[in-house]
Amino acid sequence: MNRALKKISLALALGAGMLAPMATQVLADGDPYYSNGVNPSGVRTPIPAPIPIPVEEADWYFRGDFAAGFGGSPSVNVLGANFIEQTFGPTARSESFEPSFTGGVGVGYVWAPYFRTDLTVDIHSIMNTEQSGFNGAASGVDKTKFMSTILLLNAYYDIRTGSPWTPYVGGGLGFAVNQLTRNVDYTGPLGTVSAGGRSTDVQFAAAAMVGVSYDFSSFFAIDVGYRYLYIGGSSVGLAPAYPSTTEIGSLNEHQIRAGLRFYVN
Repeated sequence: MNRALKKISLALALGAGMLAPMATQVLADGDPYYSNGVNPSGVRTPIPAPIPIPVEEADWYFRGDFAAGFGGSPSVNVLGANFIEQTFGPTARSESFEPSFTGGVGVGYVWAPYFRTDLTVDIHSIMNTEQSGFNGAASGVDKTKFMSTILLLNAYYDIRTGSPWTPYVGGGLGFAVNQLTRNVDYTGPLGTVSAGGRSTDVQFAAAAMVGVSYDFSSFFAIDVGYRYLYIGGSSVGLAPAYPSTTEIGSLNEHQIRAGLRFYVN
């Protein structure tokens, strides 16, 4: 009996020894369904693919900008009584229309990778025009200050380059709230005049832009470019007793503009 059991045990051991290399070869045959050729359960278990992490671009952004403007000197005319010119003849007019400066803020929305819009509010620096004259019998100054608040709805086409640099072109339409203040102080043969006037009116405004932005990160970018700015002209008179009006023509300004954009999800 013991002999028989020994023979059976020996036969089983020999069989297991012969099957082991075959099983190892099957498990390690490079089948992609197994992990390193080891699958103790014997069930084909596929290795799950990694789940991609979605990358979401920001939809909204805030911006702040500063610009220096040149070449925008508008025409200036005094209609009606012109006390300075009547006394001193065609007199030299001093103007400080350029360089000018604008600064503003805005909020925008990215509709698609290549298209975005924003609403901006800019404050234009004060511009001056002045007539003055002096002689032994008379002296006078006629000075007008002009400033504007500009609201524009802008649209841009971004040219994606696959790098942090993104050139763009854009345009904007809106309106400008122009504020004019005029003061006249005159003493001469025509008498003494000391009068002032103020006006506030709304005029059409428009802009065209071209530039490039650089993304420092997905939340922060710098924007540098050129902007052509148009603002409709305005006028201001004196007190009703003096029929005199200063007209300042339309402003056509070329600006070098720089700003920052802050993106939010």
